[in-house]
This record gives sequence, C-alpha cells and structure tokens, in this order.
Amino acid sequence: MLLEFSAIFLSFSNSKLHQYIYTGSSNFMIGKIYEAIYKLRSYFLLEIENKKLLNENKELRNAQIFYKIKKISKDFKKEDINYLQQYTFTPVQIINNSIHEQENYITINKGSIDGIKPDMGIILSNGIAGIIIKTSPHFSVAISLLNLKIKVNARLKKNRYFGTLSWDGLDYEYVVLYDIPRHSTIHKGDIVETDGKSATFPEGIPIGSVDSYKFDEEHANYIIKVKLMANFSTIENAYVVKNLFKKEWNEVQLYKVENKQ
Repeated sequence: MLLEFSAIFLSFSNSKLHQYIYTGSSNFMIGKIYEAIYKLRSYFLLEIENKKLLNENKELRNAQIFYKIKKISKDFKKEDINYLQQYTFTPVQIINNSIHEQENYITINKGSIDGIKPDMGIILSNGIAGIIIKTSPHFSVAISLLNLKIKVNARLKKNRYFGTLSWDGLDYEYVVLYDIPRHSTIHKGDIVETDGKSATFPEGIPIGSVDSYKFDEEHANYIIKVKLMANFSTIENAYVVKNLFKKEWNEVQLYKVENKQ
C-alpha cells in the first residue's frame, strides 16, 4: 500500500496532465460548493439585504443637497454656511394595500413609536403613495393616491406649470392632472412631478408621465391623463417623509391666510 501511494504521488507529481486533471477537478468542486453556499446564504439573507438597501437609499436621499436649506450665521460678516436637512426618510413596508375601491388605503408596519405622524407623506422609489391619516404605536394607515378624497400639488417637469393631481376612480394605473393653463406646451411622455408647494412632499419627485390630454373649454385649461410610474398592485417598500420645518411652514401659511382676510 505504501509503494502504491508512493507511485501515485510520483505519477501526479511528474505528469502535467494528471496535475491538470486533479487541480481542475478540485477547483470545479470547490467552485460548486461556494456557489451552493452563496445561493443558500442569499436565500436566507434576502430580507436582510432588502432592509440594508432600503437604509442605504434612505441615507442617499437624506444626503442629497436638494433636500437641504442654507443657513447663514448672523454673528460674522463672512458667510458661515451650514446645511440643515429639511426632510428625513424612514423606510417602511406596506403590509396592506387596496386598489379596487373608490377610496383606497395603505397600511404600513411603523407607527408613533417610530416618529410617524398624521399628514406625513409616503413616497416610493418611483413615485408617491399617499398621506398618513392615523397612527398606532406600531402601525399607520394612509389615504392612498388612489382615493377620490385626496388631492396633490403637481407640475409638468419641463415647463413647471402646476396644477392639482387626483384620481378619477377608474383605473389604478392612471391619475388626472387638472388646471394646467392653456398656453402650456404639452407632449405625450412629459414627466409629471411634485411641485413642493405643500409641506407634505419634497419638490421634484416623479409621479408619472403624460398619457393623453384635452382642453377644457369651460375652465380654459388642460386636463391631463397621467400614467403612474408605480404599479400600485405590487408596491411593498416605501419611505415616510418627515418635513422638519412643517410646523413653521404651517404657521407662515396660516399667517398669510389671516392677513389676506
């Protein structure tokens, strides 16, 4: 047995073909083992990876200079510029969602203990979903964009003409943008986005694209049918938007209304 093992060892040591076969077989087997381990680990860690991606996206959104305001110190003549965030984004999961009613609602898996409050907006990776209306310690309910009672400020991205966006209750893939002035130039495929004129949603979040439009003679403006970017029948992950200056915003708006009267 000792002589036989010695002979096999010498044969593999001196034969390039044998070495190639042995090494190739070993690498193939190790590769298959690693592949199987990777697939198994990926399967069990899929939920963890999804949460990691949501948190990474949250950090990226929070870091965007677009969502920051500039504060200039009054203590020095030289401008001392600091950036304060205006919006924070909390990743959530949509655990219940309806699309076939006239008044649809969304339930998420976070509530008041996570800092969620009524009137906060819910956004998706490709659009907006709704506005929080009720919270409990661990859950929240939002009025969906697919609800006849909700209205959102929106605009055409290319020329910034704004109007009111709402659902007509017909098709969960489309909403309608009203009050776009007659002198606006519109083309099919134009992007519709949030206009930032409310304290709920940040400016410039894409909502959908122009599918068709017609001129309303009675009100002298356009009615635009908008194809939503988000598929509300499959939405799962979202972000709750908190405006850090919402209270101040509301106080200013109230002051404007009171003085106007």
